Amino acid sequence: MNRRDFLAMTAAATVTGAVAPSTLEGRSNAFRLLAGTPPVTATEFARQRKFADNRFGRIAYIDRGKGDAVLFLHGFPLSSFQWRDVIDRLQTRRRCIAPDFLGLGFTEVAHGQSVAPAAQVAMLATLLDQLSVKSVDIIANDSGGAVAQLFVVRYPERVRTLLLTNCDTEPDSPPPAVMPVIELARNGRFVEEMIVPQVKNPASARTPSGLGGLCYSDPS
Repeated sequence: MNRRDFLAMTAAATVTGAVAPSTLEGRSNAFRLLAGTPPVTATEFARQRKFADNRFGRIAYIDRGKGDAVLFLHGFPLSSFQWRDVIDRLQTRRRCIAPDFLGLGFTEVAHGQSVAPAAQVAMLATLLDQLSVKSVDIIANDSGGAVAQLFVVRYPERVRTLLLTNCDTEPDSPPPAVMPVIELARNGRFVEEMIVPQVKNPASARTPSGLGGLCYSDPS
């Protein structure tokens, strides 16, 4: 399969499996039905999770399939689970690698380790070295797209192709909507004020203003 066909197939799969804005509500399940493949459950995805120990911490990642490697970069405040259905479709054609960023998902961050974008880029390069992957196609969403662009600048020789979906751009990074979150984090209040209440009350998380409602076309 050539690169053009690969990107076309990936773009179609991204619509069905990745996080989508509310305007795409309902389309994901419809595409799954057309494709004849059931959605990947959280339990199934957890069984596929691996860990790599390095100076950044204990990095959680998915590594499935064979062929040229694809690096999937998720958005905030999500994890590699975002790409579950895309990976399910592409694993027969590509080696699909999807890490959890530092500070997100199941990755355990080393004490004192920065989680800034530059540190995320360095972590990705280290992880790829551990997996003996020299070059990748990058597919990224949301804040993962910002990290992807920095990765291309730092390691251009390691990137074959780049597919960005609804992500930060140079004059809009971080986006204004994320600034309140950043300020809460700087003041040490983000987890207690935004995450803990929604973990304790899933119904609140699934409302339009909750993390589920803001991040997923299907908040359930």
